[in-house]
Amino acid sequence: MTEIDTTTEIGSGALDRKLLWDAAELLVSTQFGSQSMLQRKLRIGWDKTTQVMDVMENLGVVGPDQDSKARDVLIRLVEDLEPVFEALYGDGPTATVTVLPSARHAEAAPVDFTKPAAPAARTVPVPVDEPEQEPEPEHGRAVEGTVYTADEWELRPDPEGDRPWINPALRTPEGRKARARYIGRQARRRARKAAARQRTVHGFVPRVFRGEKRMRAWVVGVEGAKARADVNLALATVKEADRAARRAGRTFVQRKEKRAAAQALQLEAGKQLVVAQSAKKHAQKVVAFRAGVTYGPLIVADAAAYGFADVWGFLGALVLNLVGASWLGRDVEATEEEMEKLEQIEAGVPQQVSVGMTPRMFEQMMRQALTEDLKVTLSALRVDPHAWGFEIHVWLERMSPEKISAGLDLLEACLPGVRTGSILLQQSAQSRNYCVIRVPGDNPWQAVPELPYRKPQSISTKDIHKAQIGADMAGRSLALPMCRTNVNVVGASRSGKSTILRAILDALTATEDQIIIGIDLGSAGSGFGGLRHAMHVVATTPAQARAALQWALDIGKGRPSLFTPLGMGENWVTSRKRPGITVVVDEFPALVRESRKGYYDEEAKRQVSWDLDGMLAELAITSAKSDVTEIIAGQGVTKEKVKDNTWLVELPVQVLAACDKDDVVQILGDGMLAQGWRADRLVPAMGDQLNDASVAYVMAGNAYCEPIPYRACYATDDELLRRGKERAAAGLVDIDAESAKFSRITLKQLMDASAETFAIGGEGQDTVPQLISSIRQVFQALSDPSGLQLEEIAAGLGQLDPDRWDLAAFDGDDATEQEAARAAALKAAIKAVLAPAGKSWTTDSYRPRPGAGTVKGYCLRHLKKITGEDADGS
Repeated sequence: MTEIDTTTEIGSGALDRKLLWDAAELLVSTQFGSQSMLQRKLRIGWDKTTQVMDVMENLGVVGPDQDSKARDVLIRLVEDLEPVFEALYGDGPTATVTVLPSARHAEAAPVDFTKPAAPAARTVPVPVDEPEQEPEPEHGRAVEGTVYTADEWELRPDPEGDRPWINPALRTPEGRKARARYIGRQARRRARKAAARQRTVHGFVPRVFRGEKRMRAWVVGVEGAKARADVNLALATVKEADRAARRAGRTFVQRKEKRAAAQALQLEAGKQLVVAQSAKKHAQKVVAFRAGVTYGPLIVADAAAYGFADVWGFLGALVLNLVGASWLGRDVEATEEEMEKLEQIEAGVPQQVSVGMTPRMFEQMMRQALTEDLKVTLSALRVDPHAWGFEIHVWLERMSPEKISAGLDLLEACLPGVRTGSILLQQSAQSRNYCVIRVPGDNPWQAVPELPYRKPQSISTKDIHKAQIGADMAGRSLALPMCRTNVNVVGASRSGKSTILRAILDALTATEDQIIIGIDLGSAGSGFGGLRHAMHVVATTPAQARAALQWALDIGKGRPSLFTPLGMGENWVTSRKRPGITVVVDEFPALVRESRKGYYDEEAKRQVSWDLDGMLAELAITSAKSDVTEIIAGQGVTKEKVKDNTWLVELPVQVLAACDKDDVVQILGDGMLAQGWRADRLVPAMGDQLNDASVAYVMAGNAYCEPIPYRACYATDDELLRRGKERAAAGLVDIDAESAKFSRITLKQLMDASAETFAIGGEGQDTVPQLISSIRQVFQALSDPSGLQLEEIAAGLGQLDPDRWDLAAFDGDDATEQEAARAAALKAAIKAVLAPAGKSWTTDSYRPRPGAGTVKGYCLRHLKKITGEDADGS
């Protein structure tokens, strides 16, 4: 029996035995013989790591040194480390590891676990000064419960590399479960392999066709083929003789010789016909005999099966016929490409990427794609599986990840099953040649929670950087720094920009010391959702926006004069008594257009610009230290969208949802694309498919400086409406008296003007929103038709309220795109203004005129219910 040595150190170099054992386990479990990895994991010095690696080489765990490359790991499974354990602990304190180069070749004696161990021999009492006999080890005792033989317990070969580490002598419940799970995985892989094989030349259906073709070829035989050739030759000769006779009858030159030649051809054709008929009769007899031998038993067997068991018997016999034909067609000569595919299938190489595949198989596919297709030189590669997909750590050899970033599309093509535009690259901030590639599965954002519930006035501005608004694929929280900080959110249409903005607003409206001013000149405040109830002001017209911005500017510029009297130092100290101000702007390009259109000044007798974007720029430059900040959300930052408002790209926090490459370059710089900031590869929502909606890259100081995508937390419209009303009922913070003196405009005036646009209050309030009243006027101007299309309503509003609904106020390359944009904005605005009262106006069928067919649109009868009119219109 082996004596276990408990001495902690071994050899002349004073290496700890446990350290050596941990190193051996780490090297085998990771299959990565890197000295730097071992130093990092074990947290030891480089010299000691070198000694440990030398010991591992002597023990047979790793191969010899390969300069800068990782050593080869020679032991495949951790359970095969038993000889190493014996070498370290089994020979007493004088053991030395330098004499054990063959430890990996030692094999344990086979044990039959179907037989219980022999009972311990009766011992005689020993003197006190002699050591007691060592007790029998646990694995030598009789095994209780179900007993497996060693052969039954031994697992199959494991090319995928996920066989559980189970010592056959330790049959614990956990071990049995792990073994059962592994056997289940192996069974599923064999099933997938069989299914993949069916799509090759060795599939069942191709083999059946080949078998039937070979049966038919044997039935026809040489005689049938010869008879068919004779008949074809004879028919060709007859046609040639007919053509020669026609030519001889029409010619005048050498007419006699040509007629003689035609007659000779006719005689030859007659002979060949006789020969062909004779060969055909002989072939028919032979083919009939062979067909009877081949197909006769099958027909008799099928008829007998049908007579014995009706249709089911016939179907069973038919299946047996197909199996026999498949057996006859089992041999095939495959091309080089087909042979390569067959070798991959037989080796268990998956034909497409799936989250359930083993990391080792995925590593093979990724390594092949990077080295052979992208021509990248790898120093090391490690694959980490996650619930959302795979994370690949790549160390490159004397090159940066720019080549991988430029070839992400090709990389996706080399990994079948990966969704287009889903692979993400992250340039590490630790090293230039180190990057992380993420290959998400079908549901990569399952770790993102719902938008957390926050009680009214439960957050202070100094702690708002802890309020979660999103998460990455691994579930790590996203919380933006918004204390005295301006934010820019960029996202194309259907990119989920509104979801991101609402997640930010949810945190802001739960604060106890912030006044929230909303400005939305593009979608009538629908981007704020139900949270607008918890906002002090929601401006939807240029006049309201100008007043709100002027008020915020007055306070932002005036507050620095209070820093010293109030003892605040160099920045405004926000509290419930002295709150900060946050201006949230949605649809910034629409604000720019409205600002450029301006208004007619009666006194100056000319058109004057609103200069709303200029006021926002001044606010961003002058008022951050007064805690008067802004959050801007728009479709882009290019000149055609925001004109000359280049100050947007200089805001300290940038949130980039799905957008154009030009937006990424203008905000972050050209070189950031190669580092993995690929918001241009995010796919906006399309129809019912969310794709990458509300997914964004965040650049915000040191906390968020790596290209990691985050998804905003989501809450339903009803939940946001409930939170907005709850926070409004809890009370909104008021401006402090010291700051209010800096502006002639009061916060109450702004709130009253906003209340005239929206029906703010309980569900029982009877106020009709201004937009609905305007739509009612459109119906009345058209003599109250039974219904109107959305485009017709928008055209009517364009005449009634041109400042807001004129076609020129909407983006589009032509009139058709502008009309579509106006209709979409109107639809969102109708939904937004009716949601607070719990109402909705959905499309329904109506007849445009008597006798016409029905069409879908907005019906007058539904509009009257919303406005509170009687059914007869009184």
